[in-house]
This record gives sequence, structure tokens and C-alpha cells, in this order.
Amino acid sequence: MATTKGVTVLFNDVALVAAAGDQTSAAADLADGYSATASVKLTNGGTGPTVAAQVQIQTSPDNSNWYAFGGPLVGSTVNSAVVSWGGIEIPMGVKYVRGVAGSNTGQNVTVRMEITEVSAVS
Repeated sequence: MATTKGVTVLFNDVALVAAAGDQTSAAADLADGYSATASVKLTNGGTGPTVAAQVQIQTSPDNSNWYAFGGPLVGSTVNSAVVSWGGIEIPMGVKYVRGVAGSNTGQNVTVRMEITEVSAVS
């Protein structure tokens, strides 16, 4: 069986400015798919933050009311550290997904988040 997959980048190496407010990505619409996975990466600069950055995956049935999907994914405070999570399964019943990232202090951190969606099975 062959599958057709598409990738939506929600955070494209976005700088999370130290001690600034959290950033919220655009939502990925999963209404036409069969399943999806999330991949998230947090990259510290040469000097790590005092408080690690984190990403909260959120889901929504209507692109208006948002709910936490599990706990936050927390990065590192180590200099130049890269922390990543891949293959986080988003259930087929989820219609919209997005990320909320930030909470770091002391230094900026870069975030990348992608959603891979199965859109056809043949």
C-alpha cells in the first residue's frame, strides 16, 4: 500500500527571544488527512538560556478553542544544545494542530516544528 504524505512547517527556525512572550504558530488543518505526526526541535545558541525554552502542542476541533496535547516539550540550558522530538502521533480525530513556544530567559533559542500528514492511501 502506498501513502501520500505532506509536510507543513509551523515554526521555520523562529527565534524565541529571551524573556519575551510566547509565540504561537499558524494552525495546520488536518481535516483531509488520515493521520499526522509532529516533529519539534529546540536549538540553543553558543550560550544556553537560564530557563529552557519549551513547546506546547495544542489541538482544536474548530480552530478557535485550543487544548494542550500532552505536557510541554522542554529544551535544555546547555550551551549549543539541540533537543528534538520526532514521530509524535497526532490522533486521526484531531482537526487542527499548532505549537506555542517560548518561556526561555537569558538567551534566545531557535524553534522548528513540522507536521507530516498522511493525505491519501492507495
